[in-house]
Amino acid sequence: MVRARVTSKGQITIPKPVREALGLEKSKVVEFEVRDGEAVMRPVRRGFMDLFASIAPHSRPEDWHKIREQVMEEVAKEIVEEMK
Repeated sequence: MVRARVTSKGQITIPKPVREALGLEKSKVVEFEVRDGEAVMRPVRRGFMDLFASIAPHSRPEDWHKIREQVMEEVAKEIVEEMK
């Protein structure tokens, strides 16, 4: 068991052994749940949809027709390679 002190602003530093055990790095998000008078903290595992808009587009507005054609060409190349 490790302990941490709550500051006057309600903040705590997560002890290093806990961060390491949970794989928490800088900028990771955690969530808290209160159960029967105890707090449970766990890392938030991001899914694919959480990444929406995380990469800036090359230009605005996007030419979605052109992007779709490029993707179709790449998929077709991969299929041809697999058939060889």
